[in-house]
Amino acid sequence: MYTGNNPSAIRSQKWIRDSLLQLLKEKPYKKISIKEITEQGDLARQTFYKLFNSKEEILEYHLDHLFHEYLVEIQSLEVATTTELARLYFLFFHNNENFIHQLIENDLINILNQKFHFYLSEIHNVLKHNQSHSDYATAFISSGLVGMLVYWFKHNKTMPIEQLALLVSDILNADDFIEKSNS
Repeated sequence: MYTGNNPSAIRSQKWIRDSLLQLLKEKPYKKISIKEITEQGDLARQTFYKLFNSKEEILEYHLDHLFHEYLVEIQSLEVATTTELARLYFLFFHNNENFIHQLIENDLINILNQKFHFYLSEIHNVLKHNQSHSDYATAFISSGLVGMLVYWFKHNKTMPIEQLALLVSDILNADDFIEKSNS
């Protein structure tokens, strides 16, 4: 994936991303071709291959931008608690629900899970938690949060965000969660 700072290339990347997102509203991901994406964006196929290696990279590019927005938001709000961080996580993805639904419907949640796993250490840095989590703990937390997000969406977001945030906080403080579950 192109990571330079050429304004023309960056603009083309955005057009390609927007084209794929538009096409996802019309048809399944597997049925979308590179040719359709470039035609939708009024770009040459060669431009696509200079900027991306695959359709998956377009989704990764979009998720990179979403996670960057999320990091900026939690940094600007000076989030201090796990509950608040979880609340903002669910609220943020609620605000991007069309994209999340497209990932779920097209069986592409693994890409979201990979990106969240990658960004979890940056989230800890923003929160100034210099804890060194093992890769296993990071995998557990990221997969758990993405799993909860998918479950929440598949069940029409019936649980309020505040309640979800408290549940995440309880789960991450396992001793309290086990005691409440056993009561």
